[in-house]
Amino acid sequence: MEDWTYGLAIALWAVLWVTIFVDYRKKLMLVMPSVERVASRRHDFSTKISEAENSAQEISVNIDNVRREIAELEDRRREFQDKLNEREMVFISAGSFRMGSNQDGRENETPQHPVQIKSFYLDRFEVTNLQYKDFIDATDRRMPVHWQSGNFPTEQADHPVVNVNWEDAKAYADWVNKRLPTEAEWEWAARGTEEREYAWGKQANQNSANFNNPEGGTSSVSKYIKGQSEFGIWDMCGNVGEWVNDWYEATYYARSSESDPQGPPDGRQKVYRGGGYQTNRIDIRALSRHNAVPTTYQDYIGFRCALNSEQVGTA
Repeated sequence: MEDWTYGLAIALWAVLWVTIFVDYRKKLMLVMPSVERVASRRHDFSTKISEAENSAQEISVNIDNVRREIAELEDRRREFQDKLNEREMVFISAGSFRMGSNQDGRENETPQHPVQIKSFYLDRFEVTNLQYKDFIDATDRRMPVHWQSGNFPTEQADHPVVNVNWEDAKAYADWVNKRLPTEAEWEWAARGTEEREYAWGKQANQNSANFNNPEGGTSSVSKYIKGQSEFGIWDMCGNVGEWVNDWYEATYYARSSESDPQGPPDGRQKVYRGGGYQTNRIDIRALSRHNAVPTTYQDYIGFRCALNSEQVGTA
């Protein structure tokens, strides 16, 4: 082949390679900004991830601190509650009495039987709307159905809370470091050493209690000073019935323990005692037994709390 032919071939290859190189450079210049943007975004994301991890760690530390503060506040609340319990409760001395009735009573009140009760403390008054609102605000528990806009009816702050079921009552008692009284404790606190038929004495008296008032409603827990029991407990007969801890069994008295009976081990209904504003003179007797499903709530059932005597003064 002639020399000029080789020269021409070389020149053509050179032109081709230059064309390819120029095209590559153009494409590279198009790709490079994207690569740079990806690298920049990657750096940004890495920075944000690092910042988020630091923030998450800081938030976690803050959450732990808040939890500790809440736990400390709850401990302080319980300390204050224990001191408050001493002031708002009445000491019920140990004693023995004949529980139930053998005559003029209903079948579920028989047989009358001897019972010994250890000392304990009992709320002087039924739990009020104002007290229960503190509990709701702190725990977000369901409020009574008749309350409007998260509050109790106007001018009923010192009325007993109603429309609370047994489970609500127990939850409140737990929250204030107390418990519900047993049926035997309740009757002992209501009848006392004189084994009264009503908390104040032998005869029904509308100057002593809120009862036989079916069209009316609850009254202030401190209205009926003449209705106090021997131990100084208010409204044990009338105003509202009061949930107690025991399961209900109509024939339980026939096999009840003679020492601090706790009621049947299980059942379908719970006992409430005392009768409400709508009941008659028979149903508000300190011997009368009432029963309802634990999830029941009525506008004539409330509760009060008890406390073991050894728990007072130990906080």
